[in-house]
Amino acid sequence: MKLRLILSFLAISASGLLSAQESFSLEECVKYALDHNPALQKSIIDQQQAAESRREIVGALLPQVSGSGSIAYNFNKNMVTMPNFMNSMLPEAMRDPNADKYMTIPMGMNNTANVGASLVQQVVNFSLFNALNISKTAQDMSDIGVESSTDDIIAQTATFYYNAQVLEYGLSLFDRSIALMDSTLSIMTVNRDGGIIRNVDLDRVKVARTNLVAQKTGFCQALEVQKNLLKLTMGYDMEREIVLPPLDVAGLEQMLARPNRGTFDPNALPAFRLMNERLRMSDLQVRSAKYELLPTLTLLGNYNYYFMADDFYSGPTFNKYPMSMVSLSLKVPIFSGFSKDAKIKKARLDQDKASRDLSQLDQSLRMAHSNALMQMDSNRETLAAQRENMLLAEDVYDITEKNFNLGLNPLSDILNASSELIKAQISYVEALHNYLQSYMDLMKNNGTIRTFVNQQPANEF
Repeated sequence: MKLRLILSFLAISASGLLSAQESFSLEECVKYALDHNPALQKSIIDQQQAAESRREIVGALLPQVSGSGSIAYNFNKNMVTMPNFMNSMLPEAMRDPNADKYMTIPMGMNNTANVGASLVQQVVNFSLFNALNISKTAQDMSDIGVESSTDDIIAQTATFYYNAQVLEYGLSLFDRSIALMDSTLSIMTVNRDGGIIRNVDLDRVKVARTNLVAQKTGFCQALEVQKNLLKLTMGYDMEREIVLPPLDVAGLEQMLARPNRGTFDPNALPAFRLMNERLRMSDLQVRSAKYELLPTLTLLGNYNYYFMADDFYSGPTFNKYPMSMVSLSLKVPIFSGFSKDAKIKKARLDQDKASRDLSQLDQSLRMAHSNALMQMDSNRETLAAQRENMLLAEDVYDITEKNFNLGLNPLSDILNASSELIKAQISYVEALHNYLQSYMDLMKNNGTIRTFVNQQPANEF
């Protein structure tokens, strides 16, 4: 029994370890984020609420049927006072001259009950008909809101994902530089022991290595921050480790070399379509204000059955009878103190504002697209220059190291070459990050950010 418990514990521990080391591709990160991101889930709930609101208005257009019923026992019956016509109807000789001028009689019976049903059907109600169009527009706006939130989640997930991958790639460059410096330190230690170089020269290289390790520590911290942001966007457990595959630099640069520039179409962007729906909503609000001036026609009908008796619904006094009614109710607005006119003018002003906002948004989106194109072209040129600069710095370092080992170059040359190589590597990493970010900005401004996930380097998936 104990052995079985131990084996079960080891199996659970191994399973947890494997789960902690699970590797996520960009496609998997995006899928996880779309399933678990809280902001997107709230947008989906808003979408569902809009659909239910429309169903609510549709229900108001259908016949409204209700049932009712009541039962009562009258402890004290209602008394009615009326002229004493009984005395006045008698022949004059038989009349009581002292009779009261008025008499009181009880109304109804001890037990009363009724049961019935009523129907209300809107026949002509332009405001309610227009409310149905408003609800449809609100539902379309919520659908676009979900689409916009989805695009934002994809862009944020891709940004944090590649930020983390680029930083990990930068750390690998730091490791290469530290390994080169360790190799140089080994050779210098041998030369120092042989009396060829001084201790101070060896200490200068050690100081340079310490500074390099400190820079690497900063990169490590930045990497953890980006991973935490990625997990937050994904809705991933912050306590669990997330592992990303290594950055395929060659495949990524090949993919980025063929950007989808395309032609700018504002209708492909959720923000523009959402503003269009807002303009449509303002048009419907103007109609709604106008429709309040129109008459409404309602069909009413009810059927009731009444029961009454002095005894408990039995005996000779027990009576029952139906009552039914059908009517048309017409309501015609005549004067509302000019409040309706003010409401119409206010709705028209909102309509004018929405039209101007749409025009301004169109110009802003076109400007953002143009700026994204220029920024991407500039970052692509910078990336190419930094790549060449890094390769050149690596060649210079290799040659300088060989000459130093042969005694042809002083220590200052190899320290300078090492410093320039590190700067070139960091500049290349920054250029790669900036170009990747501008590329994603362009895809988002094109309305094609979702296709970005499907065109990753082949060996990543």
